[in-house]
Amino acid sequence: MVASDTPSGGYDLIGDVHGHADALLSLLAKLGYHANASGIHAHLANRQAIFVGDLVNRGPNVRETLQIVRNMENAKTAHVVLGNHELNLLGMEARGENSSPLRAHSKKNLAQAASTYAAFRDYRREWLACLAWMRTLPLSLELEGLRVVHAAWHPTSLEVIAARTFEDESFLQAAFAMQTPEAKAVGITLKGIKIPLPRDEICLDRFGHPRTKGRIRWWEDPKGRSYGELLFPPYQKAPRHSLPASHSIIGVMPYPEEACPVFFGHYCLPPTEPKINGNVICIDGCVTCDDKLWAYRFDGEEKASSSKLVCAS
Repeated sequence: MVASDTPSGGYDLIGDVHGHADALLSLLAKLGYHANASGIHAHLANRQAIFVGDLVNRGPNVRETLQIVRNMENAKTAHVVLGNHELNLLGMEARGENSSPLRAHSKKNLAQAASTYAAFRDYRREWLACLAWMRTLPLSLELEGLRVVHAAWHPTSLEVIAARTFEDESFLQAAFAMQTPEAKAVGITLKGIKIPLPRDEICLDRFGHPRTKGRIRWWEDPKGRSYGELLFPPYQKAPRHSLPASHSIIGVMPYPEEACPVFFGHYCLPPTEPKINGNVICIDGCVTCDDKLWAYRFDGEEKASSSKLVCAS
């Protein structure tokens, strides 16, 4: 999605908030945003915030988080792109042709959304308004000098999505259907690209959980790379050998070095993992586990700098 009305003061890209409203308020204040008489956060220097998605789930203050961000987006002091956690909620709340939820109400899925549902238990009308708002959110943004997406900037997938939003009920239905072009495109855009890991080797994510698949550095050419080099973030005990010749990574489209900076979230990076890889910037730490919410102050630079990163607890 291409947006105009570039602010003269620049942009502040904000990582996955996941219901941590206190950290968000601290970060907004650190970035120079303050609430006006109407309670809407704005920047005196005409900067705009950009949220990379995943506002909901996990944290203790999901309702307050959505109130802050919705008010900013409505007042045009912020842009917001959809995250996979918002998509999951839309799927759990919508019904398919057989009247079953598009996303199953399994024990695992309900546990993931528990903090969000708890926050709105007594606010049904407000919850429905939030769901309607989520449906309006774009899956990507292309602004002057930068691009924004939740998980992966993948041109082929973005062509399929073609600036659509989930206000289009048929698009939402297709996004949860098996093997549709829309489902594949939405999956890559909001969840990244995953590869299967060797069955005979145990790979542990940053939390020590064994994994059979891993997200990869979608912006790099995977040819000749080892599992350890490709996984993002790296897994403990990741195989150091290269992928076998028979391993086919479908859909990887390396991000051009000459392209403008692209910002994204999603990957829950540990503090030791660099957030800047050339013109590719991941501003998602893990606010739930590391108690830090990250942002990047963008002022039109062609080359990202770690000096522009800002964090708050």
